[in-house]
Amino acid sequence: MRQGDATYSTRARRQRKSAKPSKRSRLSIPNWISYGATALFALVLCLTVNLRSFTELNHEAEQHESLNQEIEKLTSENLNLQEEIYYLQNDSSVIEREAKKFGFQRKEKKVSVPTDK
Repeated sequence: MRQGDATYSTRARRQRKSAKPSKRSRLSIPNWISYGATALFALVLCLTVNLRSFTELNHEAEQHESLNQEIEKLTSENLNLQEEIYYLQNDSSVIEREAKKFGFQRKEKKVSVPTDK
């Protein structure tokens, strides 16, 4: 026997059981719950950020597609206008047609015929 364990009886000591459970045992939460809550929070945070990024990406893609269509339309219109400018500068029939739209008419050349009298 040890010196600090002096007893008056020879029977083994038993631990006393208290009527109330201790605070620690009452409020004891398993460790996996706190880890799970942290992991769930991180997952929700990542999903929120990714969903926002995905939505912005889709909006940007739609905007890119509409701008590309507008560029194609304007390029086609530009080529048509360049072709029309070329014909207006070089083709006399097109020049006459456009002049008639504005009310101009071609003057007929008067050819003087010499008369021998």
